[in-house]
Amino acid sequence: MESLLLTIGFIGLALAVLTPLTKIASLVTLASFTVYFYMIGVENWLPLVLFVFGLLLIVFEIFVPEFGVAGIVGAILLIAGLYWTVGDLMQTVRDLSMAVVITTALVVYLAKRGYSLTNVNKLVLQTNLPAGSQAKTEKHRPNLYPGLTGVAKTPLRPSGKATFGTEEGPLFDVLSTEEFISLGTPIVIEQVQGTKILVRKQKIKDGG
Repeated sequence: MESLLLTIGFIGLALAVLTPLTKIASLVTLASFTVYFYMIGVENWLPLVLFVFGLLLIVFEIFVPEFGVAGIVGAILLIAGLYWTVGDLMQTVRDLSMAVVITTALVVYLAKRGYSLTNVNKLVLQTNLPAGSQAKTEKHRPNLYPGLTGVAKTPLRPSGKATFGTEEGPLFDVLSTEEFISLGTPIVIEQVQGTKILVRKQKIKDGG
């Protein structure tokens, strides 16, 4: 039962980050983790603090993958918090392994369905892009086709914004077919599927 609650908590976290169900999924995550630690029995707050802080660092690593250390430290703190609470290494590994495997499978499924860090990208756009940039996306839209080069105007994790033709052109929602693509990286359109624009990093041969 405890391992199931932990799994539901991680699933809720993935849904909160990757889908529009942010509020509901966040409540499910909070409820699941609360019940999990209640059933396990928390003698002091330190293990819970380690778990929560570790989880926050892992989420931070997802948002800023170039940082690097945050994910490793977060994983160590999360495992330490669980082990300190459970007191059994095998149960800790079993519960965490089940949660990670099922959540990873869900994330892969959602990624294939086109879901990504949409909510995060919206926050990045609202805080980092110049005023009036969004209005430009509706004007002077160039004809998009495979092979057209552009520039990533936000980090692609794997979704984000990019311009094509000229860097001052309108912004387009794009989806990276590769791993994380940094802000300012030259990209090239690999495929256009309706409103979905699939891109990858531009290689030297793509530029001529």
